[in-house]
Amino acid sequence: MSQTTRHLELPARLAGLALRPMPPKALEPLLGLAMRLVERRHPRLIERLAELAPARIVIEPRDTHHRFLIDINEGSAPVRLMLAHEDDEAQATISGRLATLIDLMEGRIDGDSLFFTRELTVTGDTALIVALRNTLDGEEISVLDDVLAFLGPFAQPAARLIAVADEMAKRLALRAQDGLRSLHDMAHDHHNPEAEADALRTEISGLKTRLAKLETRAVKTKEAASA
Repeated sequence: MSQTTRHLELPARLAGLALRPMPPKALEPLLGLAMRLVERRHPRLIERLAELAPARIVIEPRDTHHRFLIDINEGSAPVRLMLAHEDDEAQATISGRLATLIDLMEGRIDGDSLFFTRELTVTGDTALIVALRNTLDGEEISVLDDVLAFLGPFAQPAARLIAVADEMAKRLALRAQDGLRSLHDMAHDHHNPEAEADALRTEISGLKTRLAKLETRAVKTKEAASA
């Protein structure tokens, strides 16, 4: 798996934003293209997924407003990827942000923590989801590398460009967080004018007392010198 693209966050965010407004009819050919890409790049994964048949799993990237169905069967096309409809029956559903689901696919979420992370929700046949996770774990997958493979000789320049953009996005995000933290601190740094005025009055009173003592001492010193 490519280390240059493995931990990039920006592509997943942009993909989520791009998918959100897309109508179902526009998504269907993209799903077919994605399935052909998987078949070409990961034939062993298709064979291993076929061992789970029959199985129907709904994948729900919450930030895209779409739901997808993985249909694993014993037919000539053992694995199919399609849009999921409300009346589709499925043994299990897994939902989360698109970036988190990609982390799951690429092996950055292990099986032990699958049901304990707050970023993923699993319903239905949990054993099937674990089997799916174990199947994915046996394959070296980088979603971005697979997509870049379509670009041929332009893949490496595109990967470098995406890496630079991702780093810039991370820096901007950190600056935004620092700015929000500063605003939060300012909003919660409440001043009490009355208490501050009391403190100033006390300080002024103390200064007056010290000044009076100094004046008295100066008078006594002058009288002693005159005598």
